[in-house]
Amino acid sequence: MSARSSPPGVDAAEVDRVLSTRLLLWFGAHPRTVDGVVALLCLGAQMLVLVLPGAQEPWPGLLLVPLSCGLLLWRRQFPRTILVAVASVSTTGLLLPTPVALLGLPAAVALYTLASLAPVATALLGYAVIVGLPAAGMLLMFLATGVPRAPSLLDPLALIALALGIAVRSAARRREALTELVNQRLSTARVVERQRISAEMHDIVAHSLSTMIALGDGASKGWESHPERSALALGRLGDVGRSALADMNRVLHVLREEDPVLDESLHRSGHNVPELEEVVEVFRGTGMPVTLIRSGATMPENPALSTTVYRIVQESLTNVLRYAEAATRVEVSIAVADGTVTVQVTDDGRAGPHAGQARSQGAGRGLLGIAERAATYGGMSTAGPRPGGGWMTRTTLLADGAART
Repeated sequence: MSARSSPPGVDAAEVDRVLSTRLLLWFGAHPRTVDGVVALLCLGAQMLVLVLPGAQEPWPGLLLVPLSCGLLLWRRQFPRTILVAVASVSTTGLLLPTPVALLGLPAAVALYTLASLAPVATALLGYAVIVGLPAAGMLLMFLATGVPRAPSLLDPLALIALALGIAVRSAARRREALTELVNQRLSTARVVERQRISAEMHDIVAHSLSTMIALGDGASKGWESHPERSALALGRLGDVGRSALADMNRVLHVLREEDPVLDESLHRSGHNVPELEEVVEVFRGTGMPVTLIRSGATMPENPALSTTVYRIVQESLTNVLRYAEAATRVEVSIAVADGTVTVQVTDDGRAGPHAGQARSQGAGRGLLGIAERAATYGGMSTAGPRPGGGWMTRTTLLADGAART
């Protein structure tokens, strides 16, 4: 069985590997290192200006600058929170008796991060926070002290960071759209290929069956007059059948590789159907106290019949799992006698509050599906509460009768 759970395709990372440079790929692969380097660069640049002779009193900045830069280490995980925090630190620095006017760089980095990760409306709101909090702080300072300070609602550094962030996010959206387009084209190509393979299978089956019919008719008509030719025709009939079977297996192999759903359904059908002990063990693993009892003759060597019995047991146990509460005993009985297979599943649980309302998780059709499976083998199915409590599902199948379609 194929190990894939979805059709092959490409993801955004593969598109990035094609479109990005080696340096950008390294940045994407080491985000924490990049965040650390950015924080250190901001710290170094601001500390350098802070300690220049005569620039300003250094002591407030020695506290606020490392704090604002350190917050940038978490800018990717919490972009909105970090932006508000950095803007608050920046506002605090401006309102000190000795203002610290060097905190614009961390605020710009925080705004760039938000703009690159969030929608444009959120990025614009972030810009409003960056410039609005200091402006509001200065206004409050003026109202409290009467000292006028001129706030600015147009911060060039913040505007540049905003534009760069929006551009980066737009580029990422374009890469996602390109990835989706590539996957759509790959999906279309797979559909076309499956159609071609299906047509090839039709041709194989039609040609092989026509040849086999002709060989069979020829061998039948010429058996008495030309027995040696009839024998050759029968031998050729077997060769054609084996060749057709090999071709069909080859085509099915390709289809199964391209379609995991088909692969799973083929893996669990016909000769590949699991043993009943396996499905019982699966339900037992959920805590269900289920036992399997076999009686009578051996189950006939019929893959279709075995699949039908398996699905009936699976559906019945699923119903028990969904609807029976506080069941202390669940019994699966398989009896083969007189050309009849009887499948009986009983439990001693009580009906739950949602019994009869939820759909089955088994074959998807519940008791109706069980009845339909029984009808294909000339049998019947009954289900209902037991006299002493619990539920019973009983199905009979004619083991010596071919399934009717």
